[in-house]
Amino acid sequence: MRARARRLVVVAAVAAAALAAPALAQAAPWCGTPALDDRPFVQAGYSIRVLYAHPSDGPDRSAELAPRIWADIEEIDAWWRTQDPTRTPHFDVTRFSCGLQLDLTSRRLGIDAATLAAADDRWDWIREDLFVTARVDGTYTKYLLYYDGPVDDAALCGEGAGGVSGTGLAVVYLGTCAGYSTAVVAAHELLHGLGALFRVTAPNACPGDALHVCDSPADLLSAHAQPHPLSAYILDAGRDDYYGHDRSWFDVRDSRWLRHLDARARIVLRVRGRGSVRSDVPGLACAASCTTSWNPQTALILQATPAAGQRFVRWEGGDCATTFARCDLLLDESIALTAVFAPPRYRLAVQIAGRGRVAGRGVSCARNCARRLTSHVPVTLRATAARGWRLRGWTGACRGARLTCRVPLDRATTVRATFVRR
Repeated sequence: MRARARRLVVVAAVAAAALAAPALAQAAPWCGTPALDDRPFVQAGYSIRVLYAHPSDGPDRSAELAPRIWADIEEIDAWWRTQDPTRTPHFDVTRFSCGLQLDLTSRRLGIDAATLAAADDRWDWIREDLFVTARVDGTYTKYLLYYDGPVDDAALCGEGAGGVSGTGLAVVYLGTCAGYSTAVVAAHELLHGLGALFRVTAPNACPGDALHVCDSPADLLSAHAQPHPLSAYILDAGRDDYYGHDRSWFDVRDSRWLRHLDARARIVLRVRGRGSVRSDVPGLACAASCTTSWNPQTALILQATPAAGQRFVRWEGGDCATTFARCDLLLDESIALTAVFAPPRYRLAVQIAGRGRVAGRGVSCARNCARRLTSHVPVTLRATAARGWRLRGWTGACRGARLTCRVPLDRATTVRATFVRR
């Protein structure tokens, strides 16, 4: 089911709220560039990707409109923090010369302007173009899309829908609702994309419209969209419908797509040897030691992949103390992990002075010899003296005069056993 924000009459209560609302921080100047493809994640976790889209026969104005879209995102972020200092939408950002800014992606839809302008199921067309034709990921990512094309219904500001988990799409129509704040429309539809009021009838749901509330026209999910700045609106006016409530149904405040500001869980990952580690939830892709920051209680899977000519040996630390390349984590707190990679085999050289034999797994030498054994699998060597001889001691990777020696084989290794006459 999709929900729509439509232009309606000005409500006095909303205007009064606008006068009392705190001023928002000014958006940082836009210095980025739109891209045709999503760039690598620089912040870990479930994220919200922002797209600019135009019809197949329409011009690409992404570079021209990017500053306006970025200003909306900054305004939503700042407003959300005033409503809840511990949460904010986790928008996908990337690094430019001026710092972190929106990773804005431009997409040319496979549908012409005339078809989209007149379609009652326009949102469905756009959704299919993204999730079916383009096959974008909807498992870990929600989408906020700015559509730059004609729409026959001039009062239709945007549409949005999504479940508690899985795919979610919010669409802002740039060609409609002149004079209305696109930041308000984007934030309103984003709530629907995050699963607000999904399959539930809240206490203040509007009659015949369970996806909106009617207790206060200042509520962002009010059925009455007004031409006021985002600062005039409240995130769940009574905190009893969709955000910050204590009821049994889904609370958007618990959404995976909100970034926690009050607590973070870090993964401090060390990569030893040649290989890489990647998480199923986007944000961790390391071929060298790295540190990533996550929402607490994030469940994720780490997969270790050895480089060519290497093998995965084991995990060390945290809850991943195993030799399996896959590690399932629930981040209760910050953890430190090491992924160990190595060549499949290391050379073990055995040197013998005097008369005797050195034997162990894969090794049986009565004179100097060398074997290539599985790396990081310890081997226990036993020295056996010939008749009339005795072991004086070990040197190299083994020390002392005990008859046995355990070699960890974590590198190319040489051991020397010296036998002398009795």
